[in-house]
Amino acid sequence: MLVWGLAAALATVGATIFAISPLLADIAASFGVAPARAGSLVGVYGLSMAVVAPTVGLFARRLPRARVIVAGLLVFASAWFAAGAVHRFEALVALTLAAGAATGAVVPAIYAYAGDLSSFAGRARMMGRVVSGWSVAIVLVVPLMALASQAIGWQRAFAGLAAAALAAALVLAAAARPVRVPAEDDGDDDARLPVGTSLRRVLAHRPTRVVLAVNCIDMGAFYAVYAFLGSEMRRVNDWGAAPAGLVIAAYGAGLLIVTLNGRAIDRIGKTRSAIGALCALGLVLAGLPWLVGSPAWLVAGILVWGCVQGAFFTAITALATEQIPGLRGVVTAMLSGSTYLGVTLFSPLAVLLYEQAGFPAVGALAGLASVAAAALLAWPGAQVAMVDRRVNRP
Repeated sequence: MLVWGLAAALATVGATIFAISPLLADIAASFGVAPARAGSLVGVYGLSMAVVAPTVGLFARRLPRARVIVAGLLVFASAWFAAGAVHRFEALVALTLAAGAATGAVVPAIYAYAGDLSSFAGRARMMGRVVSGWSVAIVLVVPLMALASQAIGWQRAFAGLAAAALAAALVLAAAARPVRVPAEDDGDDDARLPVGTSLRRVLAHRPTRVVLAVNCIDMGAFYAVYAFLGSEMRRVNDWGAAPAGLVIAAYGAGLLIVTLNGRAIDRIGKTRSAIGALCALGLVLAGLPWLVGSPAWLVAGILVWGCVQGAFFTAITALATEQIPGLRGVVTAMLSGSTYLGVTLFSPLAVLLYEQAGFPAVGALAGLASVAAAALLAWPGAQVAMVDRRVNRP
């Protein structure tokens, strides 16, 4: 119950970043603002997450993870319930900031809690179950919100999301149990370190820096392609929003297939799985733009994309939780922050390439970046693989 409660919480808060975009036209119309101005909500939400995730990870590292998650879900639910009653767009922006901040607190705490609940040898299986919440968000929650928005309005759609967050908070409040970090992790000593010392220790730890850098590159490459995929599908095939949304749902299906079978990543090894997934992503991301005009092949390609991205994210998250176990919450918070740093760094270059050379150039950039990330992770000096060897030694 606890593990699936964590997955449900992740599905609830994770749905927002994907759900805002399809509802922007409705939101803009209800406030009488331009769609481009309404589009700022996505940036506001992401920026709030990026700032809050490492901040809460540092300052709340001594608090029970379940308490942080439940509190974040309550703030998240309150923000979206209130969104249905505001009449000024500026008020909605403020509430979106609050919801993003709550998500920034909840997501890394969920990852850290999942790490606490399992040994490293079986952590990919545990992490896969929890990370499957992202799949549920893409495949189920976002389409349901789109349908609800069309039928009863975007305010009630977000109220439904808020109700789901409250339900997840109740489940976790009832199912949560105290978790003791194993003695060999030296968790208690690390938890008492001053904030500045904790941050310096994380940044001075080479394997952790490599894990954060690799995640930053991967997520930047992911969003570079994802940002333009929907519009390219609609332009090339003369589609409406519904067919494009159904095709993209194949990504969530692929993600779900892999994350629910995380035990395979445990057997192969987390580092090896992440490197292999990045190499595969190099081919997939470079190839997807060439499949846009062939719907059947495109669906297959997006399904494979979901599978290999799911393998990477499950493996890299499991690796992140073990680099400095006593500062697990801080590291997972910085992992979330590295995601949005990657988006920030890659977006301007992706936009420039898209405008000057087209979608295939964006795919080529993302593919090359993925291969470079694989090389960085495989570099012996990175020392990331030492965790796998230490845990899996005969």
